[in-house]
Amino acid sequence: MTAQLLDGLAAVASRYDAFLLDQFGVLHDGTDVYPGVLGCLEALKDAGKRVVILSNSGTRREANRARLARLGIPCDLYEDFITSGEVTRSYLSSAPAELRAEDSHGGALRCLPLGALSGSASEHAILAGLDIAEAAGVEEADFVMVASFGQEPPPRDAFDTVLAAARQRGLTLVCANPDVKGVSRKGLIHAPGAVAASYEAAGGKVVYIGKPHPLIYRHVLQNLAPVPHARVLAVGDSLSHDIAGAQGVGIASALVVEGIHREELGDPERSAAFESRLAALERHYHAQADYVLRCLSW
Repeated sequence: MTAQLLDGLAAVASRYDAFLLDQFGVLHDGTDVYPGVLGCLEALKDAGKRVVILSNSGTRREANRARLARLGIPCDLYEDFITSGEVTRSYLSSAPAELRAEDSHGGALRCLPLGALSGSASEHAILAGLDIAEAAGVEEADFVMVASFGQEPPPRDAFDTVLAAARQRGLTLVCANPDVKGVSRKGLIHAPGAVAASYEAAGGKVVYIGKPHPLIYRHVLQNLAPVPHARVLAVGDSLSHDIAGAQGVGIASALVVEGIHREELGDPERSAAFESRLAALERHYHAQADYVLRCLSW
C-alpha cells in the first residue's frame, strides 16, 4: 500500500489550506453523524482551514445545509456546501441547446423529472424558476433528469419502461448524482448513477454532473482561488468518485475506509489483507488515494 495510513487529519493538516469533504459515508450515514466528525470540523476551523462540503447529492445546497443542521453539524463549521444538484441547476439555467430533442416542436425546453415519478421533489427544486417546463411523459420531453432517490430508493427496474421509450426517442439523461451506490443506516443502497449507467450501457446519452466529472471540481476550485491545487485535500469514501475525481484534477485525496468500501476493505490494521484488497480496488477503479483514514477524525 503506497497510501499513508493516518490516525487523523492532524498528521497532515499543515500541508493543506483547504479541505473538500464528502457528505454521506464521511460526515454521516443519513441518520447519524459519525463519531469524531464534529471534533475534526472544530479543529479544522480553529486551525484556520477552509472547509467545503462537496457532495454528489442531487438536492440543492440549502436542503443539504438544513439536513446537516438537523443532524447536529452547524453551518459555521464549514465555508460552503456544493452539491451536484446545485451545479446541475447552474448548468440548466442557460437552457443548453444540446439537450433539445431532435423532434422537438420548439419553445421552452421540456424536462421529464425521473425521480419525481417515485415521489422525489429534488428535480422540481432544481428546475424551479428556470425557463424549462416539466413534461408529463416521455413523448413530450426534450430530455430526462434524475437527481435523488433519498434514503428509500425505488426498485432498480422502476424506470425501465420510461427509459426504454426515452432511448427510442434519443433523449439525453441528465444525471445530477453520479453515485452508483449510497450509504444509509440500513447499509448500501442503489443511487441515481446506477440508473444513468444502465441507460448509457444500453446506448443512451448521459450528461453526468458531479464527482468524478470535472465540472463540479472546476466550480469548487474557482471558488477556492487563490488556494493552489497543491494545497487542497479531498476526503471521501468512494474510490470511483471522490478519489478518482480528485486525481483527475490534480489534488491530493484521503480515502475513508468506514464508508462505501467498508465491507470490501475490512480492517486497515490487518495490514497484509487490507493492502491486498485496497490494491485490487485501486486497479479496478484506476484511482489511488494519497492517504487512508479509518474515519474522519482529527
